Amino acid sequence: MKRLLITCLLLVTSTVSAQPDLSGVLSRNSGTRGYVMSQWYPGELPFSAAGRAQFDANIPGKGPRQTMPAFGNDPLGDANPPGLYRTLVYGRPWEFIQLHNKIVQIFEWGKHWRTIWLDGRDVPDVIVAGPYWYGHSVGEWEGDTLVVQTVGLDGRAWLDEWGTPFSDFAQIEERWRRNGDQLELTITVNDPDLYSEPWTSDTKTFAYQSPDSLNGELMEQIFAPIDEMEFNRLIRDPAASGPVEAE
Repeated sequence: MKRLLITCLLLVTSTVSAQPDLSGVLSRNSGTRGYVMSQWYPGELPFSAAGRAQFDANIPGKGPRQTMPAFGNDPLGDANPPGLYRTLVYGRPWEFIQLHNKIVQIFEWGKHWRTIWLDGRDVPDVIVAGPYWYGHSVGEWEGDTLVVQTVGLDGRAWLDEWGTPFSDFAQIEERWRRNGDQLELTITVNDPDLYSEPWTSDTKTFAYQSPDSLNGELMEQIFAPIDEMEFNRLIRDPAASGPVEAE
């Protein structure tokens, strides 16, 4: 009995120690040089016919297909939320706050947050009140890797700055792993409406920020419609059609 108890305690201790603390403020560390289509994936994406049509219909102001923002249809041009995965590849810091039953992820860009539930709940088959700009996320540990399933995403958002699409029915798996002062992330997109097969991103890395560094604390960075309309009037629209005078 004593030996069995010691063995159980060792197993519990091993499991706990295999789950690192992911808490901290992080900034994106990996770039997209040489990528041709998406900030998440370096090659050609496996679009279905509907996915290719949606991709072509999204007209971004950044990336290989960029046009003047005034001629595009980026949802951000009307001060809509960027959504979860676009926020993750954007170059502003965010923070993980790790608790025993959940991780709260706070984003500087838009001052939004999401919860990753770690309390053993199942991934829901139906999101009654959704979809959500930041989805519904449930996680579990596989050794030192946090595996997160996110569903209930709002397909009006983009996966990135370049207009990579997804549908309301996408299920996205995230795999987070701490490697010293860096956090590694891959996502696998399972979205039969828009892609002929699931696809997995390359590894994105995020660097933990010192509290004394420029990005050590999150700032307020909100897309207020009143500010975005003024920016469109003074900057985006004149860039496409000629200058206007400020009132």
